[in-house]
Amino acid sequence: MGQSRGASSAPLRGRHRRLVVAAAVVLLALLTACAGPQETVPPITVAPGEAQNVAGAAPLPAPLPALPSAVPVVPKVLAPLSAIGSRNGPRICEKFRSAPVAGGRFEVQNNAWGAETPQCTTAFDTGFSVQANHAKDSGPAAYPSIVWGCNHGTCTRGTPFPRPLSDLGDVRSSWAVSVPDRGRYNAAYDIWLDPTPRRDGDNTGAELMIWTIRAGGIDPIGSKRGSVDLGGADWDVWTGENNGVPVISYVRKQSVRQVIDLPITDFVRDAQRQGVVQPSWYLTNLQAGFEPWVGGSGLSTDAFNATRNGA
Repeated sequence: MGQSRGASSAPLRGRHRRLVVAAAVVLLALLTACAGPQETVPPITVAPGEAQNVAGAAPLPAPLPALPSAVPVVPKVLAPLSAIGSRNGPRICEKFRSAPVAGGRFEVQNNAWGAETPQCTTAFDTGFSVQANHAKDSGPAAYPSIVWGCNHGTCTRGTPFPRPLSDLGDVRSSWAVSVPDRGRYNAAYDIWLDPTPRRDGDNTGAELMIWTIRAGGIDPIGSKRGSVDLGGADWDVWTGENNGVPVISYVRKQSVRQVIDLPITDFVRDAQRQGVVQPSWYLTNLQAGFEPWVGGSGLSTDAFNATRNGA
């Protein structure tokens, strides 16, 4: 009995092993068929400088532009204009009377030297205004103006003048004016030079004028001799004589009602190159005002300043 059971179990075990092997082969084939061919996923490429975002995150902001290597420097104004304040002040009607303004730094003069027509000038801290109705065709009726320096015995407070041209330094001036639509007049600087450090009397060296406005077809003394570029503008150059004193006038080709940091020293140097001014002379005073031929009312210096080396 025992031998019969043992003999029949051996074939059963062999068949079982074959079934297991066959099942494994079938299972492997099924898995291979289901898997299908393998695909290669290409790598994600990013352009140079492109930001890579995390899935679901908002796009990153664009990078800020690079700062310039150097920040441009804005030149400092050496002769800044003060804010226009009250236009009230002493009213000067005498021909040659003057009054100090801006704490005595400047002097306003009526200077109605060329006609008998009545003229008054109202002086205030930043300038002056003119009241007149001149009617003269042969030349200026007056030169109401603001003065810096020594003029006929009156010297402004703390003035650096008279000063030799060899030590003139960087003289600058800023000037803003209002003018009427009608009339014959100019707006002009009048700069006086002398062989000596003169504080009174008439200067005998030269008169240098800078016309910023020319209205009504008037001309400077003398004749035109050329043109120059100074202070970033074009100027016609006129030369002549006034009672034996040489005069050089620079007439701006395009009139303007305001100048900022006008380089006065450059005009003096050019007058030396023109042979009108001698390098051994002194600058005694600088004036800015109007020469009315016809009219006068409505002429106003709204603001004025002048400095040497920024002071």
